[in-house]
Amino acid sequence: MNSTAKPNTGIPNPKEQTIPSASNLFKSCFLILGLLGSFYATQQVAEQVDNVWLKGAFIALVSVWNGMLMIGMGVLSHEAVHRVLFRTPFWNELWGGVLAAIVLIPLEANRQFHMEHHRFSHQPGLDPENPMHQTSFLFAVVLGPFIALFAQYQVLASIALRGDFVRVLKDVFYVGVALSIYFLLLPALGVSLMLTWVPTLLALPLVFSVRALADHYGIPPVERNARNKEESEEELESGVQARPQVSGWVVLTPQWLQWLWSHVNYHEVHHKYPYLSHKYLAQAFEASRNQYPYLVVDGYWKSLFNVMKRDYYATQDDVRPFMTMQK
Repeated sequence: MNSTAKPNTGIPNPKEQTIPSASNLFKSCFLILGLLGSFYATQQVAEQVDNVWLKGAFIALVSVWNGMLMIGMGVLSHEAVHRVLFRTPFWNELWGGVLAAIVLIPLEANRQFHMEHHRFSHQPGLDPENPMHQTSFLFAVVLGPFIALFAQYQVLASIALRGDFVRVLKDVFYVGVALSIYFLLLPALGVSLMLTWVPTLLALPLVFSVRALADHYGIPPVERNARNKEESEEELESGVQARPQVSGWVVLTPQWLQWLWSHVNYHEVHHKYPYLSHKYLAQAFEASRNQYPYLVVDGYWKSLFNVMKRDYYATQDDVRPFMTMQK
């Protein structure tokens, strides 16, 4: 699944792009306040409902929505990982650290993990995301999210063992702030964690799986490239050339979901142009779809029904119906 890399003037380079700081700030506040407001509203409604089944159904439905809000925060923190959440490094790290921590992810550790993922995306035995997906579809859905979270803290421990305590303390501080919100602020506001936070944590892995399986699952393995191991973070973000091999999907979704999840549905576009702010991904897809092959599926549910029939590393025949350019 190779194609010749060509320059594309329709896609801005790192210096040409404009970081949407104001809209990212608005969305960050919307997601955080939306989650806290949802917790508070759930508490108020649940207290008025006596029917156990009706109350349980309401809490379950709201918890799925809360999971979607938290995924939105995780995607915005991913923008911070690539240093395109805010142009100013201080605000990029501050807001990225807070957003990641609310989803219980340590930002510094995630940055190291994620850059390794970009170097070896979908390469068997090298991609750090392989363990969460490659055993089976059911394994990926049920246990994949927990393996992914555990991997972040393994990286954090390795950073500590190298003696880089400043980065470790930053992550510990932000996660501590998030836990303080959950265990101190919410109870102080009279919000029951058992009615709000705990059900949300139970729903979050499922929401995560539906979204994450639409990133790389069910795609033929990418050929190993010895040069990838030598690539620095600066080279990955330089925009010198797009990765010609297909390692991810493009999922066509409604505009509201693109906004909520910051265009993460253009995942393969992000892997070709990792330096781009999320606001350019749709534009980059349209500008490059006649230069590079893309795998396109219509919606997350269709994506889920497709990949559940595949192995993590699929065959060329499996993906041929989804290819935008046929060889």
